[in-house]
Amino acid sequence: MFSTKPMREVSTNNNVSEKYKFEWIAPERTGSRKVAEVLSYYGFKRNNQPIFYTNNYNHQHLVEFNELYSGYKVICNARNPYGRVYSIFKNFYKTIPDNSIVGFKQYLTNDLPKGQTLEMVLSPEPNRSYDYIIRLEHMVDDLLKLPFISDVLTETQLKMICSHGREIEDWTEFYDDEMKEIVYNLTEYQFK
Repeated sequence: MFSTKPMREVSTNNNVSEKYKFEWIAPERTGSRKVAEVLSYYGFKRNNQPIFYTNNYNHQHLVEFNELYSGYKVICNARNPYGRVYSIFKNFYKTIPDNSIVGFKQYLTNDLPKGQTLEMVLSPEPNRSYDYIIRLEHMVDDLLKLPFISDVLTETQLKMICSHGREIEDWTEFYDDEMKEIVYNLTEYQFK
């Protein structure tokens, strides 16, 4: 006899591990590629495909609410908002070709409030709670707090995967007090 219950939709744009019952939110410029490499060892998928395989990234930055995962624990990547906003400007905003302090100030005061990168800066949403935060600046330490991490990788392996051969760029020289205030007012909830 056939069931009349609708089948559960397993295809999703979200980054999830069915095995561990975790969902992962990966905002841009927060180390998401390195974390995708790590989480791929734990069965995290998007649209039934691994989030990283054979040097291809398949993770999603934006996450849509999906009732199927309402009981899942949530992991969210994060980064110091000042460094993240400067990195978004430098890597994604090509309207101002000048990556200097002057160009960055123009971006913050004129272009960001009405521009295409505002959604990236404001992600993730402030009205959601997270069980685990993976901060770019403390990636290995934060990954080690995940309850399943030692199921597959050792701390040494984790450190090797997370190293990318370059330091996080210093953002402090690109900000004055006015610029810091602009970013803080937009992203205050990300400082908590």
